[in-house]
Amino acid sequence: MIFLLYGEDDVGVEEALAKMKEAAGPEDLRDVNVTVLQGAELTPEDLAMAAFTLPFMTDRRLVVVRGLLTRFQRQGSSRGGGGRKELEPWLALVAQLENLPDVTGLVFVDAALVRNNPLLSKLKPIARERVFALPRGAEFQGWIAQRAVARGVDIEPSAIAALADAVGRQPRLVDAEIQKLGAYKDGGRVTREDVQRMVAYVRESGIFEAVDAVVEGRTGDAIRMVRQIVDGGDPAIYVITMIARQVRLLLLAKDLRVNNVQRNEMPRRLGVPPFAVDRTLRQEGRLSFDRLREIHHRLVDTDLAMKSTSIDDDLALEMLIAELSLV
Repeated sequence: MIFLLYGEDDVGVEEALAKMKEAAGPEDLRDVNVTVLQGAELTPEDLAMAAFTLPFMTDRRLVVVRGLLTRFQRQGSSRGGGGRKELEPWLALVAQLENLPDVTGLVFVDAALVRNNPLLSKLKPIARERVFALPRGAEFQGWIAQRAVARGVDIEPSAIAALADAVGRQPRLVDAEIQKLGAYKDGGRVTREDVQRMVAYVRESGIFEAVDAVVEGRTGDAIRMVRQIVDGGDPAIYVITMIARQVRLLLLAKDLRVNNVQRNEMPRRLGVPPFAVDRTLRQEGRLSFDRLREIHHRLVDTDLAMKSTSIDDDLALEMLIAELSLV
């Protein structure tokens, strides 16, 4: 059977995949009967070989393909993979996959995909599709509440709202923060004050200083700061997400300044506390629009590489910092 697991909610995607792996035979035989392929460099021949290999000493086999459909997300773009010539062998392979052995589960795992993704359109008629959408607006707080329940963390509604404001629609980051808050309270109820104490510290001080060093090209300082943050228990994806958030704030701040938006209006427009506006504007004034745009492009490329290849998150973060020093 063929499965399609994709969407913005990568936490939900990974949990669904973990359950499928657990069902793929006895634990002592799982390593030889679960194959994970990275779609960025995969060939149709390699996928066909893996898909049609029979299980070893059990009645189930699982083949996981990460990021293949993402390769064809922006067909014809120099940044989005090859054109029709590259796609054609994959479309031919889909026809072969209709004869996939019943003992094999073939799972395509990707981030959010557009409806006209050509490989997705070809696979959908012969696959079971699960789209893991991430709620927007107030409904996102409901998603956070569900994650807290799944993690066994008791968290009050005002704390959920504070967490949503602090982190935004970043599922892996929110999930990591919930686990950190749960460990901090050790069975007690998480309050808004706990979120402000445990989340805002890194977000408003350490991260801002690290972003300062990153965007200004102070490579040595930037690497030292982000290592301290990661060593303190926050994953590399947290740092990258917060850098991306700050870059978006700086781009917005630059646009507001160009359009002569009043200073007292900026906290609401930027969505940050008044005390954060001054330092955001100071940083914005030191950076050109072209540099901020290039940093944003590099962040997007890093995020794509982390989701579609086997690159280590910590290594991806340090490579990003090194690349930005050359921009």
